[in-house]
Amino acid sequence: MAQYTKRVQAVLTDEQYEMLSDLADETGKPVSQLVREAVEKVYLQKASEERRQAALEKLLSLDAPVADWQEMEDEIIRGGLE
Repeated sequence: MAQYTKRVQAVLTDEQYEMLSDLADETGKPVSQLVREAVEKVYLQKASEERRQAALEKLLSLDAPVADWQEMEDEIIRGGLE
């Protein structure tokens, strides 16, 4: 389980807090967990996907010699035995 060590303070309207508190009661989760899940879903997953996509694009842009899969697999297997 993750160990939470950083504290963040946010100021909500009364209506926002009441709705979040009601949702916490309905789901059985604390408000803090709902906020963490929202941050993860809205911001962190998107940033992670963007980084992975950029890495893939960089990898695909390399001018590396690539054969068909069967030839490459055979070469990998032979390399492990030599």
